[in-house]
Amino acid sequence: MKKFLILFITLFFIFITGCTNSGSDVNKEEEPELLEVDLIAPEDIPVGDEVVLAAEVTQGEEKVEDADEVKFEVRKVGDEDSEMIKATHQGKGMYEIKKTFKEDGEYMLTAHVTARSMHNMPSEKITVGNPVGTGSETEHQHDESTDSHETGETAEGNHHHSHVSIDLDTNQDFKVNEKVNLSAQIKNDNQPLTDAAVRFEIWHGEDSVHEFVEAAEMENGVYHYEKVFPKSGTYHIKVHVEKGEIHDHQEEEITLK
Repeated sequence: MKKFLILFITLFFIFITGCTNSGSDVNKEEEPELLEVDLIAPEDIPVGDEVVLAAEVTQGEEKVEDADEVKFEVRKVGDEDSEMIKATHQGKGMYEIKKTFKEDGEYMLTAHVTARSMHNMPSEKITVGNPVGTGSETEHQHDESTDSHETGETAEGNHHHSHVSIDLDTNQDFKVNEKVNLSAQIKNDNQPLTDAAVRFEIWHGEDSVHEFVEAAEMENGVYHYEKVFPKSGTYHIKVHVEKGEIHDHQEEEITLK
């Protein structure tokens, strides 16, 4: 009787262990692939012409035809306000908007994609027309600098050059699934840069999914954002700073174990 009882208990534990492992294998197999979003925009965008801006949404090899929501956020670099436009599904994983830009300039294009319980919001800078600092304007400034140098003058006397420093605090004890305070001190010409538009771009390892978040200025020139990192490994954090003619960025890395 005792031997039979021992055999029964042994078989019971083998059965339980097998079920547990089988469940783990199923969960591992059913882990969904990441949502990928590829932004598509023309290289040359004339002012006043209607252009198509698109996002190709895929998951693994599959074109995503059932996205819950796809919107495009368009914001001119240096401006605080942005325009949010709902995209139209064109089939084969393509979602598009039509947009007419009324001003020269550099713009940040961000696709906000929600599908299959996942969210991805990649951003890309696009150039419209011939903004100041590009094209013929750049060549004109270069000619002026060359002429000044040849006549013994310096371009410094005619143009203001800002010196932006970005100091992201990476000396914290970063832990997985614990809230941390990302903090960046930003200065221009050794003075705190206040009222700037500051964004943290965050991604893990070689992931193509980049998260963009707005930082809040808690004190003069110091910008914060509370973040929870969901997994271990190396994260890249790029701090983007914009104010007036200032547009700068700096990238740092942190490691979570």
